[in-house]
Amino acid sequence: MTKSFISAQRGFFPQPAYLIGAYDKEKIANFTLITWITFCSVEPPMLMFASRGKKLMRELVETTKQFSANLVTEEMKNMADYCGTTSGYKENKCAEFGIAYTTGSALDVPILEKSPWIYECKLVNMIEAGSGFIYVGQIEGIIFEDKIEETGYGKINMEDIKPLIYSPGSYYGIGSKIGSVGDSKH
Repeated sequence: MTKSFISAQRGFFPQPAYLIGAYDKEKIANFTLITWITFCSVEPPMLMFASRGKKLMRELVETTKQFSANLVTEEMKNMADYCGTTSGYKENKCAEFGIAYTTGSALDVPILEKSPWIYECKLVNMIEAGSGFIYVGQIEGIIFEDKIEETGYGKINMEDIKPLIYSPGSYYGIGSKIGSVGDSKH
């Protein structure tokens, strides 16, 4: 197989889409699309997301020290795109787009009614990294739709949830399951 070389960039990198949510001091919710997100600790369970540029979401997370991470599904694509391309400084995104949300169970964070899987996180660290910042949140609770019958590690059926996948400039759905961790050992 022939391979080529290009200079460093953020080109091809498929990743899950999440809407990060936080309240302002008047308890108005703001959500922004974040695709730079992953786990960074098992015990205690933590996730991290990265963001760059001036964003109201960054300001709110830094002020309130908490946030929600709402999994985006294919059905939520337009909402996520709107939240990712509209400034929270200029628009009340929830009012303008008609975004339904409520408050979390473990923390005082906004959670999206349409999201099937939501992490409620307490901010435990913020790290400057090049042109961006990494926010590390300890997961204080998870809210999920009752249709998700199995919630254990490796048990969630992605075909039922239909998570939205982002690859710079485009959105995708996932295909069918093609294997499990450990298949190579059989």
